[in-house]
Amino acid sequence: MMRFAALLVPASLFIAAPAWSQTEAGPGMARPSFLPPDALILEALDASPTVNEAKANLSGAQAASRLLSAGDHETIISATLDDRDVRADGRFTEWSLQLTRGLRLPGKARLDRAAGAAGVLAAGDGVEDARHQTSLIFAEAWVVRLAAAERRAIDEAELAAYARDVQALSRRVDLKDAALADLEQAQAAQARAAAALAVSKGEEANAGAMLAGQFPSLANAAPSELTPPSEPSRPYEQWPELIIQRSHELTMARALADQQHLFARRAASDRLPDPSLGVRVFNERGGDETGVGLVLSLPFSGARRSAAADRQTAEASAAEARFAMTARQVRSNAQRDVISASSTLQAWREAEAARAAAEQAARRITRGYELGELDLADSLLAARQAFEMRRLELETRARAHLALLKMALDAHEFWLVEYE
Repeated sequence: MMRFAALLVPASLFIAAPAWSQTEAGPGMARPSFLPPDALILEALDASPTVNEAKANLSGAQAASRLLSAGDHETIISATLDDRDVRADGRFTEWSLQLTRGLRLPGKARLDRAAGAAGVLAAGDGVEDARHQTSLIFAEAWVVRLAAAERRAIDEAELAAYARDVQALSRRVDLKDAALADLEQAQAAQARAAAALAVSKGEEANAGAMLAGQFPSLANAAPSELTPPSEPSRPYEQWPELIIQRSHELTMARALADQQHLFARRAASDRLPDPSLGVRVFNERGGDETGVGLVLSLPFSGARRSAAADRQTAEASAAEARFAMTARQVRSNAQRDVISASSTLQAWREAEAARAAAEQAARRITRGYELGELDLADSLLAARQAFEMRRLELETRARAHLALLKMALDAHEFWLVEYE
């Protein structure tokens, strides 16, 4: 049997359960009842360092947008003061004052503003994508915690069953009504169950510690039972395109590629340098000569500007390639979400049928042992198989919930305000 630590595996997972609340979070599914209240979840997500980092990046992108809108040019004030000595005419105090500012050529300011807006759009999508990724981490940690608690309860029930067998056989051995070998078999089964319980208690503690470490505000939230999963209300074939349409990862990659294209156009426009225009006033020969003039400066474009434009064009091409790669990954992940959700749900159905059959067989074999028709070994084996089927059913149920929940979260059915 795989341990529940193995549930910390790829995020290709969703949930739908008969016992969920009736409030629809979206047309494709209802809200799982075993999750904490949405207000607590949203508070925990927004307190996540990952989300806060993304929010800080958004503030930085907004500042960068203002910086691009303002441009690189600033007004420069230049002043001179001279003590001039003219032979035969004497000494004169002379001064000049000049104000100069660079002027962005037409079209450059528009490109700068557009690039800044694209950066803000990408950073905004980054906040929502961070919340989405954090919600996947929370959903996995929560389901793993519930599954670990239920696994521990199953192990406790198995240990209690063997303890009852040992107690009954001990009395019968004392009364010479049972063989010592039967008691030893039951004691061995009890010891094995005790060891399994020790492991499951450790796994439950680890799952609780992981949840508390990542989401401290939810560490003491009351756990509930993992209800049986069921089909989502939206047909499976509709989920992939919905996931793609709602992907913040995809829109963020598109915005970043658009920004790089705008930067490339801006760098190309800089092959024609911006001029600087200034006003100069001066006073010479102690005030005998005064004047006002205009100053125009125009840099010569050279290899540096050409290289900068070529480099930015290459970066735009790379960003476009990253977008294409992201689009493929998002589409692939969306299809895998659906495959995982449907297959794990079917696996749970099969495991549930096996559990029911194993428990029915165990009851019959136990009854046969009590009537003296079967050996203790048959009864112990049947009981063990029944408990193993309970564990398998729990494992597949948890996997189905994770798969279904992953599919729903990737489609932004929960905890993203624009789709609620």
